[in-house]
Amino acid sequence: MDGTSPSGALHISAQDVGSRVVLRYRLDPADHGQFGETLSDLVGELLEWTEGAQGQATVRRRSGEQVSVKLARVVAGKVVPPPRQKPAG
Repeated sequence: MDGTSPSGALHISAQDVGSRVVLRYRLDPADHGQFGETLSDLVGELLEWTEGAQGQATVRRRSGEQVSVKLARVVAGKVVPPPRQKPAG
């Protein structure tokens, strides 16, 4: 993958490692939701972006969990700003 999906909705590459990203990806049929959901979103820090036939993206969620998604399943993605800070008080 070269940082663009067939629909042109993927705007992420290896250069974005360390940035906060959102990825929308196709779920494996065994993981479809109880209401038939076929897509899921993943938000967090991009830790790894591996190109090639077995390419994948690894993202660390706010909870600390690391999730890897095969690039072939990613349908959209972009760099997003850091989460808003809660006001002190």
